[in-house]
Amino acid sequence: MVVAVALALVLAACGADEPDGRAGDGGEQSAGAEIYVDSCAACHGADGSGGQGPPLGDGVAAESLTEEEMVEVVTGGRDAMPSFAGDLTAEEIDQVVAYVRNDLTSTEDAEVEVGEGPRGDLEGLPPELAAASDDGDWAVANGDLLSQRAQVDSAITSDTVDDLELQWAYDVPGEAQFGTLTTTPLVSGDTVYVGDLTTKVHAVDRATGEQRFVVGDDAAIFGPTGVGLGYGQLYGTKGNDSGRGSVLVAYDAVTGEEAWAVDLGANGSDINVQPSAFGGLVFASTGGYGAGTRATIYAVDAETGTVVWDFPVIEDPDLWGHPELNSGGGVWYPPAIDAERGIAYFGTGNPYPFPGAEGFPNGSSRPGDNRWTDSMLALDIETGELVWGHQAIAHDIFDRDAMVAARVDVELDGEERALAISTGKLGVVHALDAETGEPLWETEVGIHENDELTEIDGPTRVYPGSLGGVQTPIAIADGTIYACVMNAPTQYAGPDETSFGFTVQLGTEDSQMVAIDAATGEVEWDVDLPGDALGGATVAGDLLFTSTFAGEVLALDRATGETVWTYQAPGGINGWPAVAGDQLFVPVGMGETPQLLAFGLPDA
Repeated sequence: MVVAVALALVLAACGADEPDGRAGDGGEQSAGAEIYVDSCAACHGADGSGGQGPPLGDGVAAESLTEEEMVEVVTGGRDAMPSFAGDLTAEEIDQVVAYVRNDLTSTEDAEVEVGEGPRGDLEGLPPELAAASDDGDWAVANGDLLSQRAQVDSAITSDTVDDLELQWAYDVPGEAQFGTLTTTPLVSGDTVYVGDLTTKVHAVDRATGEQRFVVGDDAAIFGPTGVGLGYGQLYGTKGNDSGRGSVLVAYDAVTGEEAWAVDLGANGSDINVQPSAFGGLVFASTGGYGAGTRATIYAVDAETGTVVWDFPVIEDPDLWGHPELNSGGGVWYPPAIDAERGIAYFGTGNPYPFPGAEGFPNGSSRPGDNRWTDSMLALDIETGELVWGHQAIAHDIFDRDAMVAARVDVELDGEERALAISTGKLGVVHALDAETGEPLWETEVGIHENDELTEIDGPTRVYPGSLGGVQTPIAIADGTIYACVMNAPTQYAGPDETSFGFTVQLGTEDSQMVAIDAATGEVEWDVDLPGDALGGATVAGDLLFTSTFAGEVLALDRATGETVWTYQAPGGINGWPAVAGDQLFVPVGMGETPQLLAFGLPDA
């Protein structure tokens, strides 16, 4: 699986961070180890065991390339990969190559103990979420438990949006390949909380933007991780003893003091999701990156840190006969939670490798439908048992995650129906019966080309690509679904190409915002957005907010899709805003200094 081009591509792509301010203790780590932590660990794992990129530790890289070859490809780039020379000096490249070849050793994760610890007394709706409903706060990742991302009663409307003023900007130091702020800030009472891709959690004064505390450590995470809130605690990610970001941690929401921590990495790699809380539980999940790993959903007791239940996304514990190669099923986004039915709806990611691997074209290392990858899973909140599952794509070879989940009630044929909405990088929005999983309608969005193929035999361009489709969370308000669509293709060399070597073509086409009738699936309107839009969809009053990778924040008229307000941020945006009362909070994860921006309406 590790070939010269793939290895070089991921070494370079994962090295977007500058070497200044490296993680680690400096005195005890070699220079090469420090550079590796900053530049490579987010993709390859802190111990080199693999993740978003292939494994490098335990001599794997040394077996694939000579030292000179590694230096050459990391320095100059090859084929579609960028050169790394602009990020590191020649001496630093030599140091990190030497470290990877000679000293990088993977560690064995401790087993996750399920149901073998004390339980607390917490239950029901976290008080922060109850207060949010009354006060207009944004205390959960997608605005409410149903993941509708809508504040329809917000004071920010088409009549007032031109009056928005920048109130403060809070600096969030750190860099990552696609920006250090990749999820939604939370707003509760007089405090704003934001998690970054170093796994740090920041508490910020809502009125002034002054820092109250920062907790966490420098553990490299691919993302999109972030912070959760509930029962007086914050929930985030931190590194384990080997530096892997696989530990779910709870902090006191007022002081930042650690309450408990549990390592969830044994089965499915790092935690790459924004945690959420309900029913006395905290929900988190692992990415399923790296050979032999199965993405796993966990419910952890919010008071004690005991793992109450787990749900491995991939049914086959033998990973379809090739655990030395296969993996997948990543759960990247928080669930939609139906408190009345006691169900949490999770969206899952694709199987690996894709489209294939050397000797295993077109995913033949993983025969069958690869259930439950690219699926929506309805899980019983108390037990973790599967209520129903809907697989959108069987035996996916093009990385078409169905990772976005939401819940909405509609009137259909004269009766009230509860729908679960599933979408993602596949570029199709599915409406399913919330109780049974019965498909009710599906609607394609964005550009589609060759994505229906079940095998390829040579160079093939596919829309939507690995960074295409509905990449970011949707919004739902007044019976309409709003989906931001990335029209980014992927060029595959052929059926044996691995997941780590393909070319993602950002900047190819404009993105789209699509409004869909939630009851019927009919498109109400469809408008172009400039460039690559990774800002999700968020409703405020009669407006719809999104943003672009180039840093433009846009407000659209919900009725027509017309752009009525824009703001150019000081850096690129790959996170999603929060709307609380008359304030708009926008994470700007790229640029010279990543920042959280707070906009507000002037006092009457």
